[in-house]
Amino acid sequence: MDIKIIWENTQMLNTHQHSILTILLMRFNVEPSEGIKIAERWLKDHSPENWGTILRLLKSNNLTLVDRELKPISKSPTSEPSKTVHKYRGVEIENKSPQVKVQQTNKSSGKKRLYRGVEY
Repeated sequence: MDIKIIWENTQMLNTHQHSILTILLMRFNVEPSEGIKIAERWLKDHSPENWGTILRLLKSNNLTLVDRELKPISKSPTSEPSKTVHKYRGVEIENKSPQVKVQQTNKSSGKKRLYRGVEY
């Protein structure tokens, strides 16, 4: 499709609509003419909502495109943190929440590091 034709078709849109069409193009590879139809179909199904709502939901990753329709992303609420179980010599050790070990740099202690002759 020619860029000039797309630009002429989208000149009458407001900034929310341009942003939505940009997200649909960049994230889902949907042409603007098709994106307008998809967004208008979603607005028809969700009558009290507006273009600003679609933009907010797309930016917060709460909407996705499935079979050329915008669908909400369902997030299952977890009441408990995930548990991981490790076995060590026949004994199960349970971690309630996996934690990533972060190494702290020794900048505050005043120690300098030396690597290949360069001190940092």
